[in-house]
Amino acid sequence: MLCWGYWSLGQPGISTNLQGIVAEPQVYGFISDRSVKEVACGGNHSVFLLEDGEVYTCGLNTKGQLGHEREGNKPEQIGALADQHIVHVACGESHSLALSDRGQLFSWGAGSDGQLGLMTTEDSVTVPRLIQKLNQQTILQVSCGNWHCLALAAGCE
Repeated sequence: MLCWGYWSLGQPGISTNLQGIVAEPQVYGFISDRSVKEVACGGNHSVFLLEDGEVYTCGLNTKGQLGHEREGNKPEQIGALADQHIVHVACGESHSLALSDRGQLFSWGAGSDGQLGLMTTEDSVTVPRLIQKLNQQTILQVSCGNWHCLALAAGCE
């Protein structure tokens, strides 16, 4: 994996500093013996999907967007998704989504604008929750904007 840009607390640190500018792509591997399949970047957080379906996050956690309690630049696994095989992740400004191999969609983080799809406008949801409204659908793909989400479902036109 390669990283570059301005690293505030929100993204994986290449050095021990929690802040700095990395002006050119540099190799960064937080788990040396496992492969990262997909990455997603939010406003001040990052999500990493491993080949085995595990999900790790790091960064700022002001709205629960990490899905765990450890804020910082060292990626930590989201324990609440450990029994799921995740195949795709997406991030908004301060919220995140994870799509399972069964087509189920989980959301967490900032929710005050309804961006979590949980039929609530809670300020924050700190543990990933299944989006029940989509439980009868097979979700194929998801994407996030700063404060909204889109999903493609099988059989939906």
